[in-house]
Amino acid sequence: MQQIKLGPRLETIASYVPVGALLGDIGTDHAYLPVYLLQRHIIRKAIGVEIHKGPYESAWQTVRSCGLTGLIDIRLGDGLKPLKKAEVDTLAIAGMGGTTILGILAGNPAVLEAVNRLILQPQGAEAQVRLSLLVQGWKLVDECLVEEDKRIYNVLCFSRTEGLSHSSLKQKLKELAEEISLLAGSSFLAGLNEENSLFAKLYWQLGPLILAKKDKMLKYVLDDIIEHKQKIIREMSRTNKESVKTQADSLRQE
Repeated sequence: MQQIKLGPRLETIASYVPVGALLGDIGTDHAYLPVYLLQRHIIRKAIGVEIHKGPYESAWQTVRSCGLTGLIDIRLGDGLKPLKKAEVDTLAIAGMGGTTILGILAGNPAVLEAVNRLILQPQGAEAQVRLSLLVQGWKLVDECLVEEDKRIYNVLCFSRTEGLSHSSLKQKLKELAEEISLLAGSSFLAGLNEENSLFAKLYWQLGPLILAKKDKMLKYVLDDIIEHKQKIIREMSRTNKESVKTQADSLRQE
């Protein structure tokens, strides 16, 4: 039987899956995550979902070659739509845009209602994912940065029953404001404080628990954010349109 090994990104996601979980792996690709977890006796069963026929067939091939056809079901479809209520209690969604992930979660309320844990790896719109789920009542269990192939990814773990609530995380704004200023080491963020709108955006984009851990990769993530913003300002400033120049001035003031 083929033993599956995972890269750092999927291995981190796997570390957040509770023992005995019924896993729904949305965008399962080759089904490496559910196979890995079953081979290590971490989960009971899994359903992998793929929207495209090619990855769907690849996932089935992996499951068959590992002798797990009775424990992993692969379904063709969009997001949570192929799932029925209470078939899974844990969802993993990785490698998709943050807004796409939120759309998937909103696509089948009956299925989501029975889910107690979300393990997400959004590629963009991280702040939107954090805030949207926290406002909906989910709690942040943990989050971390992981590097793979010279890229840095966010992995977020939410629960209905454990972790920090939206109100609890908002209270951490003040104590972590200075931390971001020190990380930046740049006049671009001089005078940053908890009442500054840019700080609030960075707080939710970088991640309150990631900030609290003082992750060594934070500096690189923050540098990328600042560089991206400065690039937008430069490009907007080149235009002759007064309305666009006003927007650029507003970005500078943030």
